[in-house]
Amino acid sequence: MAKIRLPRLRKKTPKLSAKVGASNEYLVYVGKERNENVEIGIMDYTATEIEEKVVQHISECETYKSKDSVTWISVTGVHNPTIVEEVCNMFGIHPLIQEDILNTQQRTKIEEFEKYLFITFKNLIIDKVTSEIDTEQISVILGSNFLISFQETNNLIFDDIKSRIRTSKGTIRQHKPDYLLYKIMDAAVDNYFVIIDSIGEKVEDIEEETLYYPTQKTTYKIQDIKKDILLLNKHILPMREALNKLEADVTTLIEKKTLNYFRDVYDHTYQAYDTVENYRGLLSDLMNIYFSTMSNKLNQVMKVLTFISTIFMPLSFLAGVYGMNFKYFPGMNYPYAYHIFWVVTLAVVIGMVIFFRRKKWF
Repeated sequence: MAKIRLPRLRKKTPKLSAKVGASNEYLVYVGKERNENVEIGIMDYTATEIEEKVVQHISECETYKSKDSVTWISVTGVHNPTIVEEVCNMFGIHPLIQEDILNTQQRTKIEEFEKYLFITFKNLIIDKVTSEIDTEQISVILGSNFLISFQETNNLIFDDIKSRIRTSKGTIRQHKPDYLLYKIMDAAVDNYFVIIDSIGEKVEDIEEETLYYPTQKTTYKIQDIKKDILLLNKHILPMREALNKLEADVTTLIEKKTLNYFRDVYDHTYQAYDTVENYRGLLSDLMNIYFSTMSNKLNQVMKVLTFISTIFMPLSFLAGVYGMNFKYFPGMNYPYAYHIFWVVTLAVVIGMVIFFRRKKWF
């Protein structure tokens, strides 16, 4: 019997207990071990001008604190607590917010302060090697004239936004930092749909397999997709709550006209959640269909075995009777006894088959 190849288990998430016992005076990074250098980039723009550079010294960011233009400070890499602390202290960010930035297992949320908003959420990525869904935490601090973003790795989520700023494509350079926040959150939600489409393709494949040629591996495949769906829901629902809170709370940092854009992102998260829930319901149905199919197959096998056993029961009885070792046995010396035995045997078999057919047992 061939050995079933079980699906590879997901990598364990970083332990939150890494912070246990640490003093509140020291910031602790909670996340995957990384060795890349932390990179700080600045994009400062107005409707007509733009300045872009990579920061060599953190002190260079200070000149952008009071400018009338929009300043986007993007920090790539949060595994260095010292750099995160220096950037945040420069803009007067609360130490508890700094802890949330360094804790990559933070739940999606929005917190409002007097001079800034703090938003943290998850960006979902499909690993090209393992085809598994990976998460990256993105934290954003929105001020009146600046936006600071923190991301774990240098992925492509911000590339299109930066390209639009460079080329002045669209209206992004005509708005304040709140519109830039909308574009960032909208890009993250768009990534959810990429993951959902990928899951949809898997669901279609597993649906065909379950209905027509289920195997012992089918349950593992269904369970693997259900884990992806649980991961999606884990991040879509908090994103919906955060966007809903953002719309409900009145803050001077987000203009009323920009709220319409955030409502659109909220609608997208609602659509994403509905789609994921439909897939989850379908997978539950497919699991039930699989067990029903396997049960029916087992019943068919048992039916065939029972049919064969039932036919051979009277034949075994006849063979047992005429196989007894008695010296005097009726018909033992009859020249056609053997042939008569086979005629009786065939008659019994045919009679039982006809009986079963009339009863519609097979």
